[in-house]
Amino acid sequence: MRIKKLIIAFVVLGLNLSSCSKNDDADIIEILPEYPMKTLMEDGAMELVNTKVNSPNTHEIGYRFKSFKNGEITALGIRVPDNGSYRVTVWNVDTQEILGTAYVTSTSGLLSFEDIDPINIESGTEYFVGINTNDYYIFNDSGNDIFPVESNNILVLGYSAQFGANQVLPGNLVTTAYLGMVDVKFVPNN
Repeated sequence: MRIKKLIIAFVVLGLNLSSCSKNDDADIIEILPEYPMKTLMEDGAMELVNTKVNSPNTHEIGYRFKSFKNGEITALGIRVPDNGSYRVTVWNVDTQEILGTAYVTSTSGLLSFEDIDPINIESGTEYFVGINTNDYYIFNDSGNDIFPVESNNILVLGYSAQFGANQVLPGNLVTTAYLGMVDVKFVPNN
């Protein structure tokens, strides 16, 4: 009788184990956000060469980029050498439409992000993200081209600036220097 109960227990246990398979469990894929400029800085793509605080000139400064995947920008970030609130803007370069604006509060020298309503990003479309400031860092790579450069699913095409406090999309691209730092939190679609 005892052996019979043991055999039944092993048969029941075997059936339970064989009915479970890895295919029954849904694979959960976590999509990690990307921070293109932060990643480039951390990877040593350019070096800090100067710092400007309370420069006599205010600029709309930032970078032009394309994404390799559709996705969303869910936060805007800055790192400037002074405390304060700074206007950050995202444009569609082709239409020159402002897609989003946020005021991000800086803590002197630290990277600070502000969550925003998601901005849809389409693969292959050019965008520009800029900060309006007279406080900034200057980066370069000894005169060598820094841009274009890939950062995960983002292609950073170049740096651009426009004098003044107006919310104006900067024009000409510079590939050997970068003033800023402004960044996006990009979440690519799967």
